[in-house]
Parts: sequence; structure tokens; C-alpha cells
Amino acid sequence: MKAGWWCGAGLAALGLLVAARAGSAPVAAQDPAQQEILARFAEQGVSVDLERQRIQVQARVSVLHEPLEYLLVLQPQGKDYESLLLCEKLSAEALNAAMLLLGVEKGINGHLTAADPPPTLEEIQNGAAPYTVEPASGDGFYVYVSWEEQIGGRTESFVYRAEDLVINARTEGTYQRGKFVYLGSRFVRPHKDAVEFFAAQGEGNLVSLCIFEPANHILAGSDPDSDDQQIWYPNVFLLPPVGQPVTVSFTREPLEPPLK
Repeated sequence: MKAGWWCGAGLAALGLLVAARAGSAPVAAQDPAQQEILARFAEQGVSVDLERQRIQVQARVSVLHEPLEYLLVLQPQGKDYESLLLCEKLSAEALNAAMLLLGVEKGINGHLTAADPPPTLEEIQNGAAPYTVEPASGDGFYVYVSWEEQIGGRTESFVYRAEDLVINARTEGTYQRGKFVYLGSRFVRPHKDAVEFFAAQGEGNLVSLCIFEPANHILAGSDPDSDDQQIWYPNVFLLPPVGQPVTVSFTREPLEPPLK
């Protein structure tokens, strides 16, 4: 049996809220059931704004010069040395439930398909690929990263699309903009006698930049080069120092300027 409020009574309550939101009459802003559910999300480090269709979590800049495989991980489990951002005191199950609450549908994980027929050694040496890349596709969220810095005695605010903070060392451009595709992680059981757990919580890997199979993370980027785990680096020209607190926002639609 999957443990936790987010997999039992909580999901039932969420289902009622989703049904109410889908009906003709909107849920009242001060509806007690709604407020209780949103408070439970907040207790788990997940801020949900139903009106704006937005989820926010608090994080910190993790690295500035190391190659990246992930955009966001949960500490202490996740690979912070391979992630641009890290967060703590967050429930991955609550984050996943919040995304479901906003109506997201599961997408398709990226995958590699071997060329048929396979290229010869000579063809590979001349640049032929032994496989084709199908990036993750489907529904998901736009991701923004924001923070404040003290500059010249005043507070300056910064807001960027997450993709703009990641550089492709091969093309010298940034990660391709688009939705981060919802994959929803999965429940795993390491062996038959083990307790089943939510993989994103156990491993701590929340948002990936690269293709990983199976999909134990919640969101995946969809850049055409997402098969390559060696080319992604932090955009040091835009990012604040390591350890800088940031807010990560997941939105159902792109934000319109001015970004908030």
C-alpha cells in the first residue's frame, strides 16, 4: 500500500477539490476544505496558487562550473553536484500532487531509437548517428527561477526562464525553451520485502535536463540534445553565487511581462 497522506485520504480530498474546480461554480477563496489542503501543501514546502495556476518552491543555487544532468534536486538524496538548483525540507510527493491538482496530464519520456539498419563504422566516423533522439513530449509546466540581490545599496529582482540559466557547450546556446514535461515519477520496491516508496522522494531527483530511463523524476526537459549528459553547464553570466536562495515557479502557461 502506498504510504503517506498524499497517496491516501489526501488524494481523495484533492480529487474532490479538482472536481469542484471543474464544475460550473468556482471554489470559494475561503472554502475551508481548500484552505486545509493548501495549508498541507505549504507544510511540505509547496506553495500552490490555484488562481494563477502556479506552484512555487524554495531552493538554492547548487553549482556554477560543473556539468549538469538535473535542474532541481532534493537534498540530501539528490545529486546536488550535477544539479543547478537544490531544495530541502520539501516533499516530492506533495509537489507531484500539486501538479496533478493543476490538471497536468502525463507526458512521454524521452528515448533513443537505434538506427535500422545500423550505420557502418565508416559512416559513424563520418558523423552518422547510431540512434535517433526523441525528446520528452506532452503536457507539463513552464519553469521560472527568481531571486533578489543587493546591488549598489538597493534591492534588485531577477526572473529568468529556467532554460536560459543552462548553456549547451556544444552549440554555445541555451537549453531550448519549452514545457518541462510531466512524467510523474513512479513508485518502486527495491525487493519483494521492501516497502514501496515514491522514487522522486527516495532518489531526490525532481527535474531533469537529460533523458533518463526509467523516469524516476517528476519533470523532464525536452531539448533535442537531451540525450547528451556531457554538454550542459550553468550560465554563469546570469546566475547569482552558489548558495543564493531562489524561488522556482512552475506555471501552466508562460508568464507575461512584467514577470511576477
